[in-house]
Amino acid sequence: MKMFERLTLMTVTTVYAGYLIQQAIRTRAERLFRLAAGESPYERTHPKPRSSKAS
Repeated sequence: MKMFERLTLMTVTTVYAGYLIQQAIRTRAERLFRLAAGESPYERTHPKPRSSKAS
């Protein structure tokens, strides 16, 4: 029974680590795509307020 618990713990840990790595890769790719599009990292965290123009 102890071997089953250890195997389960290792499996869950491996799956969670894979998820974290996948999220890190996704975040990095999103940043690179934004930089390639010409958006600065500052703009991402400090968006410009939208001005309402009355026509």
